Amino acid sequence: MRNPYLSFFFALSYVMLCLNVHPAFAKAPVTAKIVFTSSRDNNREIYIMNPDGSGQVRLTHHRADDAIPTWSPTGEQILFASDRDRFPISRDLYLMDPDGKNVRRVFGKSKDRSSAVWSPDGKQIAYTKREPGGSFVYIATIDGKNEKKIAFGHSPAWSPDGEEIAFLTGWPERMQITILNVSTRKQKVLFPRPVRPSWMSSLVWSPSRNKIAFTWLHEAPLKGFVDTETIYIINRDGTGLQQITSDDAPKETSPVWSPQGDALLYDKVDKNNRLQIFKITLGSDASEQLTNTFIPKVFGDFFQANSPGDWFDPAFALPVSPQPNLLTTTWGQVKQK
Repeated sequence: MRNPYLSFFFALSYVMLCLNVHPAFAKAPVTAKIVFTSSRDNNREIYIMNPDGSGQVRLTHHRADDAIPTWSPTGEQILFASDRDRFPISRDLYLMDPDGKNVRRVFGKSKDRSSAVWSPDGKQIAYTKREPGGSFVYIATIDGKNEKKIAFGHSPAWSPDGEEIAFLTGWPERMQITILNVSTRKQKVLFPRPVRPSWMSSLVWSPSRNKIAFTWLHEAPLKGFVDTETIYIINRDGTGLQQITSDDAPKETSPVWSPQGDALLYDKVDKNNRLQIFKITLGSDASEQLTNTFIPKVFGDFFQANSPGDWFDPAFALPVSPQPNLLTTTWGQVKQK
């Protein structure tokens, strides 16, 4: 007859082994959170805050430059760029949990990668990779494998349905928005005849996929009008170009859609010539300032005091990955014996 105590011992040992091999998944925020970059601690670090600007918490603590954070579709991970491995030569991509723990590199071999975005299903990422021949858009699985070059350009934005990637082509004074079909690799320029000269940045799809927000500067010469850079929205088919804020406003950049698609975050220069994060409800002329970081001159002239990264709301997210069931089968077998 089998010794019941021995069976219990083996079962307990197996459970403990499983707990060591399969750590618990990171927990997604239970309320809406904005992840952003701030220079308030002498170099750029990543923070989170509530949509009204309250509850600002620092996540990264590293001497390197940590920036351009974005939430995974489930909210369980944050993807960001950092030069911590090759400081100060180039950036690469990193992942961390929503509490700033478990920081790890995406790729085994470091290269100059940045401006990453998630695919809607969370299985892949698109990003900019700088090479001797210029900047290229790549896609890869989130484990850093199966890296593929898909286009010449930079600053990709993945459509919410996963079918298209918008990105920027050209260089200052000759920039355009290009849309690539992920399946066929066919490309189409969104502005067939863009205003020239033209500087664009920070492409983001609306949650409904029918619009794209971006930063645009189209005055000649660009250098003389750099402070007029502002936020625009255009329909997916290239129609309905709309300026979101007034020409009288200071420099504005880095738009981020709300999960509901009814508001935008963006950067605007404050009276101290520092970029601060603002929020505007679409259709309204009134904006709300969310950050007010003061950086003493002794710490350097940090123009980019704050910059919005991404806005996560569990009410609009993919279902969170279930926790592994480690105990049911094991203890059921023990009872049967």
